[in-house]
Amino acid sequence: MKDNCKRLSLLSGAGAWFLLCLTGLQACDDQDGSSYQPLPKMHLEETFSYHCTPENYLQMEYDTLGNAAVLNFHKEEITSLDHVDYDEQTCTFSFHKGETAKYRISWDYQSDLNVVHFLYGQNGMWHRMTYSGDSYILEANDGMTLRAVVYRTLEDSIRLTMNRFSIEECDNP
Repeated sequence: MKDNCKRLSLLSGAGAWFLLCLTGLQACDDQDGSSYQPLPKMHLEETFSYHCTPENYLQMEYDTLGNAAVLNFHKEEITSLDHVDYDEQTCTFSFHKGETAKYRISWDYQSDLNVVHFLYGQNGMWHRMTYSGDSYILEANDGMTLRAVVYRTLEDSIRLTMNRFSIEECDNP
């Protein structure tokens, strides 16, 4: 019985060492994954040029198009609505009216290199807005989110002019 206890404690020690090493490796992986750096803020009607590094990209869950750089804006240039917040780290607008409401999301941009995709988030999933033209009516629940992204190019470059991007309440679409 004594020998079995000694063997068990040795195994426990080896198991603890293995778990400690595994945890250390996972911590390094988590640290690499958390090194996300948002893009610099862009102004409407000004050309934005930026060479991205791997830290500027996110792989959004449930998205098969690849890594995306999330465009970073000045909230006051996009909306004057008090119940729309902007998170500068995630470059995401969020709706907090307390009820479902309709919003007109409109845009106009120019780029020979990039296509801007407008996404809304709900329940941890991102959805591409299906639109024709330069606007979309979003029926947003409290807590829904919105962001504009550019998917990674071979050159890792972003060059565009966002002439207009706005979030407004709308009663009638």
